Amino acid sequence: MKKSAVLALAAALSATACGFRVPSEPIATQPDLRIVRLNVASANVYIVEQAGTRLMIDAGNPGDEAEYERLMREHDIAPESIDALLLTHGHADHAGTARYFQDTYGMEVIGGAGDQEMIHGGDAKICPTSFLARVIGWSRSGITIPPFDLDMALEPRPAPPLSLQEIGMPGVVWPWPGHTDGSVVTVIGEHAFVGDLIRGGILDPTEPNTHFFMCDLEENRERIRELLTLPGITTWHPGHFGPLAVDDVRAYLED
Repeated sequence: MKKSAVLALAAALSATACGFRVPSEPIATQPDLRIVRLNVASANVYIVEQAGTRLMIDAGNPGDEAEYERLMREHDIAPESIDALLLTHGHADHAGTARYFQDTYGMEVIGGAGDQEMIHGGDAKICPTSFLARVIGWSRSGITIPPFDLDMALEPRPAPPLSLQEIGMPGVVWPWPGHTDGSVVTVIGEHAFVGDLIRGGILDPTEPNTHFFMCDLEENRERIRELLTLPGITTWHPGHFGPLAVDDVRAYLED
């Protein structure tokens, strides 16, 4: 199949997947916590507001900077008011606009040290888990992100987790390697932001599914099991589709 045909197929699949099923909207509004999901081209970016602090989790695809800015302002979020940008990992659809927000708004960018080489243009290893994943991978081949340095590089296990109190917000960032060497999981209250540890479904975004790209499926399932042991978490927020109820993730592991 010619790449032009593959691109057309991938675009059609992406349009079907995104549609109106993953809107940009507030997904948690409480007196002391607000979470807004901004979705562009099926890439979730989360803005978390708590204790007078704003945290941006992930940065979407390169080239989507203006659209994320527009969505932020649509939800009364001034980009310059965001205190820090935390990357769940360094793949292009999660770190693509990080350099822009770092340069334009002075955001401190936090991420796993294991992904710094990838962010500098090193090999972004991906392992498709299905035919659809191979199509998506082919359609995205050659996409690169503007390189940048992490302002805070989190060391891998057995390094201790980062307390978000360092930026004024209750929460913890755990090194969670597997999808990439520098992948992290952020836990804020009953919410876990899990990057590409898992994804939602295309037809039902709240249905847990194996991510499109994962090199060690058994390790991935073990990482999911580990996260399920952390107490008090009710909802997982993945990088694509979602959100996912913890009980549904447990059921997914049992299949």
